[in-house]
Amino acid sequence: MEATPHAPRNERAVAPTTIIVGSGISGLAAAIVLARHGRKPLVLEAHNVPGGCMQMFQRRAPDGTMCRFDTGVHYVGSLSAGQLMWRLFRYLGVDVPTQPMNRECFDRISLPGGDFCVPVGWDAVGSALKRECPAEGATVGTCIARMKEVEASLNWHALAPEADGAYDRSLYEVSIGDYLRSVGASPRLRSLLLAQSSLYGAPSHAAPLAIHAPVVGSAIQGPHYVVGGGEAITHALLERLRDLGGELRTRSPVVRVLVEGDRAAGIELQDGSVLHAPEVILAMHPRAALGLMPPDAWRGTLRERLAAAPECVGLFCVYGVAEGDLDAYAGSNHYLLRDDDPDCFYDPSLHGPTDAVVNLPPTSPRLFSAMGAARMEWFERWHGTRTPRRDADYRALKQQLTDNIMATVRHRMPGLRLQVVDAATPLTIRDYARYPGGGIYGLQPGMSAQGRNGVRRRTRYAGLYVTGAGTGAPGILGACVTGFAVAGTMLGTDALIREVRSMTDAPA
Repeated sequence: MEATPHAPRNERAVAPTTIIVGSGISGLAAAIVLARHGRKPLVLEAHNVPGGCMQMFQRRAPDGTMCRFDTGVHYVGSLSAGQLMWRLFRYLGVDVPTQPMNRECFDRISLPGGDFCVPVGWDAVGSALKRECPAEGATVGTCIARMKEVEASLNWHALAPEADGAYDRSLYEVSIGDYLRSVGASPRLRSLLLAQSSLYGAPSHAAPLAIHAPVVGSAIQGPHYVVGGGEAITHALLERLRDLGGELRTRSPVVRVLVEGDRAAGIELQDGSVLHAPEVILAMHPRAALGLMPPDAWRGTLRERLAAAPECVGLFCVYGVAEGDLDAYAGSNHYLLRDDDPDCFYDPSLHGPTDAVVNLPPTSPRLFSAMGAARMEWFERWHGTRTPRRDADYRALKQQLTDNIMATVRHRMPGLRLQVVDAATPLTIRDYARYPGGGIYGLQPGMSAQGRNGVRRRTRYAGLYVTGAGTGAPGILGACVTGFAVAGTMLGTDALIREVRSMTDAPA
C-alpha cells in the first residue's frame, strides 16, 4: 500500500525499528529503554547539538575567560541512592557525576514577610514549617502527609503499579491552591508551601496536586547539582545509546510523520528525504507534534483542548559571573519574590524590580543564573525574527528586563558583586527549546492539560506515540519519566515498572 502522504524524493536506505524525534532527556531515555528491549532506535534532532533543555552555551566573561552556562538544568532531585532519579539513571546504565546540595538550606525562600530555608527531606521540611508556623502544627502535618501520599500513588514516581490510588485521575482535578484552602493553611504557610512553584511553572489555582507533590517532592528529596551541567547528562545518555546500537542524527528537522493505512510508516525530513520505521515517537511539545502528525491522529476533542490549553509563563533568564561573599549564597537556590503571595511570579511586570530565582552552583568560576517571568506578547513585534538578527529596540527591552531582575537580586543578596554576561528571552526559548510560546516548560502543566484532559501518548495510528514536554510533570525528572512512560506504553507499563524496580533494588 502506498504511504499517506506519498513518499517524496531522496529516500534513504536505513533500517531503524523506532524513530524518535527530539533528543531531550525524554527522547533519549525512551530510546535507551527500547534499545534494551531489542529495538534499533534512531534519534533525530533538528538543532545542531542534542539535549533539548539540557543544552549549554558559551560566553566570554568580563575578565576574558570563557564560561559555559546551563540553559535549563539547575539541579536535579531524587538523586540519592535508592531514590527515583537515581534508579532511572541506574536502569539506563549511565553514571552522571553529581554533588549533593546543602541539606539545611538547599532552597532559600525570600519573601517580604521573611526568609525561610528549605531543608532536604519531607520530614525535615515538616519540622522547619512547624517552627515557622507554631500554631499550625496539625495543618503542617496534614499537608506533608498528603504530599507523601500523592507521590506514593503515582505509579511511575513510586515505581509501584499496585500503589494505593494508582491511576487516580482526581488528583489532577484538585489544585494545590484549593487543597491548601480546604485545610485552612494561613497566608504564611501557604506562601512557604507554594514558593517553589516555578519548578513546574503554574499558579496555585491551576496546578494539580498530582503535579505539585511529585515535582516539589523530588526537589526536596535528594537534590543534587550535576557536575559538568546538563551536557554531562546528555553525553552519558548518548554514549549509552550508541553502546546499545542506537544512533543520533543532528541537523535533521522533521516536517511530517508518514502513515500507511492505520499504522506509522516513518517520517519525512525537511530536505525531502524519507526514513521508514514501524514506530515513531514525537518527543516534543504537543503543539509541535500536532503539526507533524496527520490531522486525525488525535480525536477532535483532544485537539480542541490542546489548542485552548495555556502555555507556561514566558522565561527571561540572566546569566553572569558572581564575586564577593559567595560562601553565604553558593550551593543553594534563592527564590526572591516581590510579594508574599508566590503567584506574583505569574504576573510579571515590565517596570520595577521583579521576581528572580537565582542559582549559584558550587563551581569555579562561580557562575550565576537569575530566572524570571516575561510575557510573550512583549516580544510580538519580533516573532518573525531569529536571535542573531534582532534590532536595537529588542536589545533595549532585554536590558530593561535584565535591570529589573538584577535590582531584585542586588537588593536581596547584598553580599554579591554580579557582572551580567548575557540574557535569554521567551523568543530564545522558542528558537532553541522549540517551545512555541516561549514558556518555561512549554505547555502549562495545569488541570486543563493533565489527567483525563491530558495529552495522550497513543494516537489512532499504531506505532505513533507522543512524549516529552506537556505529557507529564516538567523538569529533568518529569521529562525522564515521560520517556520511560512512553516506552512502557509500547512494552507494557506494569512490566517495565517492575523491571526498573527489580533491576535497581540492589545496593549501589
